[in-house]
Amino acid sequence: MGVLKIVVTGAFNSGKSTFIKTLSEVVPIETEAKITTYGRRLKPTTTVALDYGRIRVADDLVVHLFGTPGQRRFSFMWRVLARGMHGYILLVDSADPSSVDEARYVYAFFRRNWNLPHIVGANKQDLPSALPPEHVRALLSVPPDTPVVPLVATDPHSVKSALLTLVDHMIEWYAKKSEQSRHDAVLSSQRLL
Repeated sequence: MGVLKIVVTGAFNSGKSTFIKTLSEVVPIETEAKITTYGRRLKPTTTVALDYGRIRVADDLVVHLFGTPGQRRFSFMWRVLARGMHGYILLVDSADPSSVDEARYVYAFFRRNWNLPHIVGANKQDLPSALPPEHVRALLSVPPDTPVVPLVATDPHSVKSALLTLVDHMIEWYAKKSEQSRHDAVLSSQRLL
């Protein structure tokens, strides 16, 4: 049986905990603490270490989901949770343009430290103020070969569709990487001859 480790990351209030709760087939593990700072007006608690959930996406494939804290003061956990990941999902609160700068920071951090397949989820698409996925792509400078998907983290169909988009993207990404490695090995051996 195949096992994948996927990290769900993003800025504060982007929907990471909700995404994992909606998708997980087991009771999720959450590390929530009361908010005592400015974010209190948006929600009463925030993730301080991680969220964890698990889902079987096929008979032979289980995905373990690890959600990161969104606040920079807990960013030391990003590296801890990313260790051994196969890919990641960056969630963006597309209904809150003021959160885009923070999403850009998280995205740059992950791209700088891990060259891995990922997707961007433009969350909260059910709200009238939500930016379309292509606007989110432009604001975050997401590469053209990286999927940016519309998302509603409270909708089970939406989150499963996003996860399956990532799994498909990962299969393609790792196949290309394997092909490139074989090609590089052939070139190296030809140079030795």
